[in-house]
Amino acid sequence: MSLLLLEALGIGSLLGLLLGLTGAGGSLVALPLLLSLHLPLRDAIGVSLGAVALTALVGAIPRARQGQVAWLPVLLLSLAGLPGNAFGQWLGRFVPEAALLVAFCILVLWSAWRLWRSAELPRAGGGPLRSLPLLAIGLGVGVMSGLMGVGGGFLVVPALLWFTPLSMLAAVATSMAVIALVSGGGFLLYLSHAHPSPSLLGGLAAGGALGVLLGNQLALRLGGPLLQRIFALLLAATSLTLAGQKLL
Repeated sequence: MSLLLLEALGIGSLLGLLLGLTGAGGSLVALPLLLSLHLPLRDAIGVSLGAVALTALVGAIPRARQGQVAWLPVLLLSLAGLPGNAFGQWLGRFVPEAALLVAFCILVLWSAWRLWRSAELPRAGGGPLRSLPLLAIGLGVGVMSGLMGVGGGFLVVPALLWFTPLSMLAAVATSMAVIALVSGGGFLLYLSHAHPSPSLLGGLAAGGALGVLLGNQLALRLGGPLLQRIFALLLAATSLTLAGQKLL
């Protein structure tokens, strides 16, 4: 077994575990790790999109069968996210990497702070679903996905908690469905002009599938407030790590 395949299995497993637990975070970790394999930034972004999309799909299917995926938010976020992803990939050719990373890290830290402050017991529903904010978040998620190869769950999960009546568990499941669609579309665009290593893609896919199934099981055993705080800490740590790797 090649070293690249082993490294890809490890990265995929970590990505999947975090995605299953929190509905996000995996891609924030995957991109720095893929860059550590000496992939060019554009290739690391494209491969990250594919790994995140497949892992999210594997995680979303059993959650959907359990009735945890809210399909109207999935539709709203994906309709805006798919064209946003294409725009983000185009825009990435012109945005300086340092400026993009600074804005990205600030946004992630802000999301972590808001999540930590708003951690509460899982809600049972009853609040209004606000379509316009979800469409705006979906567009932003798509652009960020195309620019940086992230799934966008770090924005989708907070948006679902703020603008829908979903509980944390349902928000995680719904986020994975959105990520599978938006990142999958971005990966197909990337494949139209690139040919990534089959060993790298295969290792990421296999590791991600195993990791996300384990993360799904662990998420069911943890309470909503604890998941929310784990997610907030994860966001803060990965943001600072990425900034340290690329900006210092």
